[in-house]
Amino acid sequence: MTTSAAVAQDARKKGVWWAFPFHQLLSTVGIPVLAALFTFAVSSPARARWVLTETPYFPVQIGVALFMGLVLPRFLRHWLMRWVWVLPFTILCVSFILTPLPLVGRFERYFGWGCRPELRCFVQLAVTLPFYTAVSYSVAAFLRSAIERRKQQLETAK
Repeated sequence: MTTSAAVAQDARKKGVWWAFPFHQLLSTVGIPVLAALFTFAVSSPARARWVLTETPYFPVQIGVALFMGLVLPRFLRHWLMRWVWVLPFTILCVSFILTPLPLVGRFERYFGWGCRPELRCFVQLAVTLPFYTAVSYSVAAFLRSAIERRKQQLETAK
């Protein structure tokens, strides 16, 4: 490795202490907020609330996370973007295991229609939604890096 490349790599490692917390907050808090702003801008408040909070699997938030995960690596080349799913997954696993319900009830509570905000149950919004958005964000960042790697291979093969 040349001296300038080693210096650049060292500066990259030292300069990204903020990258993981940034991407963690963006993927778990920022994306749901961005999805809410977008949804409330294009639909009525009642419809937006239903789409954002009362539909399991949170399609709008997952779509925004996929988009952000595909677009941001073009500007922020942080390999940490691919690992933001670990913390929400750990929280989901601990919460899922500690829930005093039968197994079917737990799946219904965390992944189905058994826990909705109109029933005063916010487990999916607090635990499952951050997991979904972080996983979508990470998968999209991984796909983006795989696409870029493939492009580089094709360019060097020419």
